[in-house]
Amino acid sequence: MEDATLRQHIADYDRWKKGLDTQFSRFSHWLEEHFPNSAGARQVVQQARQLLVDDQFTVALVGEFSRGKTELINALLSHTYGKRLLPSRPGRTTMCPTEILCDGTEQASVRLLPIETLATNTSLESFRRIPQKWVNFDFDPDDAEATRDALMKVASTKAVTPEEAARYGFDRRHLDGNGNLVQIPAWRYALISLPHPLLAQGLRIIDTPGLNALGNEPELTLSTLPGAQAVAFLLSADAGVSGTDLNMWETHLVPLKEHRGTAVMALLNKIDVLWDDPDEDCEQMLRKMRAEVSKLLDLPQESVVGVSAKKALLARAEHDPILLQQSRFGDFEQLLVQRLLDHRQKVANHRSLHQALMLMADTRDLLKRRLNSGRATLEHLKRHAGTSPDQVEELKQLHQTAKEQHKYCHQELLTLKSSQRMLSRQRASLLAPVSSQQLQQLIDETRHALNERWSPLGLARAIDGFMGGVEHQLANLEREVDQANRLVDAIYERSSLSNINPAEHHFDVAGFRAALRGLHRQAAQLRRSPQLLLARRNRLTERFIATLANEVGRVYSQMISAVDGWLEQVLEPLKQHVQYQKHLLNRHLIKLTELKQKTQSKRTDLRALEEELLRNHSALGALEDLLKQTQAAPQPIAPAPRATNVTPMKIPANS
Repeated sequence: MEDATLRQHIADYDRWKKGLDTQFSRFSHWLEEHFPNSAGARQVVQQARQLLVDDQFTVALVGEFSRGKTELINALLSHTYGKRLLPSRPGRTTMCPTEILCDGTEQASVRLLPIETLATNTSLESFRRIPQKWVNFDFDPDDAEATRDALMKVASTKAVTPEEAARYGFDRRHLDGNGNLVQIPAWRYALISLPHPLLAQGLRIIDTPGLNALGNEPELTLSTLPGAQAVAFLLSADAGVSGTDLNMWETHLVPLKEHRGTAVMALLNKIDVLWDDPDEDCEQMLRKMRAEVSKLLDLPQESVVGVSAKKALLARAEHDPILLQQSRFGDFEQLLVQRLLDHRQKVANHRSLHQALMLMADTRDLLKRRLNSGRATLEHLKRHAGTSPDQVEELKQLHQTAKEQHKYCHQELLTLKSSQRMLSRQRASLLAPVSSQQLQQLIDETRHALNERWSPLGLARAIDGFMGGVEHQLANLEREVDQANRLVDAIYERSSLSNINPAEHHFDVAGFRAALRGLHRQAAQLRRSPQLLLARRNRLTERFIATLANEVGRVYSQMISAVDGWLEQVLEPLKQHVQYQKHLLNRHLIKLTELKQKTQSKRTDLRALEEELLRNHSALGALEDLLKQTQAAPQPIAPAPRATNVTPMKIPANS
């Protein structure tokens, strides 16, 4: 069955990350062995490794109830279990936002956050760090009954009064009721951990059940969905785009697509209902529906596909390639593969990986030059091996040249340390505009404005005022960053490492600015939702403001961390270049000193210099092997090798 495209690409991506991580690990060991004074370089490598470890490919499913999201997840994960893993039944099977992942263990579990936590303004992200607040159920994924019992807990509800539901922020219109009580989800959020190969290789799935859940949890729209690499908007092929579908699209997904740059696709699920009418051309009907949805949602038609998750699951369970092809599930997986490839390219071009790979290449080139210089020295001594006085004079000159180069490196290191101190002094002025005190002042002013006038118009003005203050602070940060970047330019221009473009090491605020502007536009759209427009001052509106403030605070924290990392690492290429050059020269000086002490005999023994060349040649061979692994990778992430030709090492026998 030709259904392995997504599996193959996820497995290939996982192998690529693990291979690169192994490469960086070997380079770190190489540095420990051949360059003991390389703590800064090893830190650069460790940051690149951490990026690879933390990376995940997240697919978020968004849609109203009964759009087939659970069956779609079952079809995605059916390769391993060959059966329906998540319980699926008519009606609502998932009552709360659910995240499916692998936590790195073989134990399957469901962790549930009680709905009562909605009575606080504490974010979901904060609750992730408080394990005692969650209710945990372990289960055996090979036991169908135990799995069903555990996973059905996600669909649990509880009966509360309409007043209590309103305090939690739920819209009564979207709740089932009986008498004086209404049904609300028993849980606020669910984490399902499964030892599944796709999940273990970095796939993460987020299911967001319905408009009520999205509207009641602003963090999903403002934080969780923007963090996904692919968002699938599920529609029902037998119903088209309903009013609630369109409301969800315009409120939560249009700002995500237009202002946060998230890749959004639309899935017309349950296309098998079109097969039941023998008088209609199913292909033509599907093309027409895709064109209508594409026009209505303003999506490229290639981002709108029809699928039957139910038939795809059945086809895989029964190993039926014809039914699998008819389900068109492969079209959906192809869209995911493209998003995965886009994400892979983004990771490959990340500054941390680029810096680590450039460090490897620069270390290789330095070692090549040192090896060429050492070989020239050895050949020169062999050709001019004469009387001891002549040999002594030759060695004196070589020793003096190496000593002067060593002294120059030492002076350059001192200059770089001075430059590093100068740059570090920029930290206070750099971070002043985005300090926690500045942000808290904005938050306090916003809350004061809301206390003065709590209304939809007052909420809109408060949001615009808050984000306007954020924009002003970011503009101040940009001015400080521009000065710091000019200082970096001056430092690099003074250095001897002329093949590095200083602009590659500039700090860039553009990504953070785009995130904050997108957040502003999302918030402006979200506050127009019926739940917020019709709500008086309650827990939902307070949670909305708190979530917006938390998200801005999270971006600020990322900026502060990025600035600190940049200040610490921006001069690292220069420092490591000079330190390693000094290290090699120091070893060369030791060998030349040993040779000078042996020139009292008639024939000079050049073994010390030969041993140094062999050592460098062996180290270079190991480093070249590491870089060849990078150059063989399918992604263009390796730095281009510099023009430094070194022939295979051949040491002639002593004469």
